[in-house]
Amino acid sequence: MGERSTDPAGTPGLCDRIEVLASRVERLSLSHRDPEAFFEERSEIAHALRREAARAARGGA
Repeated sequence: MGERSTDPAGTPGLCDRIEVLASRVERLSLSHRDPEAFFEERSEIAHALRREAARAARGGA
């Protein structure tokens, strides 16, 4: 994947945060033991993606 970028405060950059979210999407799967967990995780990822989109629209990284 290469070198990680961080902002001046030392937090991961936008591309890195999106990569983490993509990894979470790849691991999503339904569980017969806890089917609600899939939908909870999906909602959390969707919320995080919307938050990143809003941050990018404001010009933040």
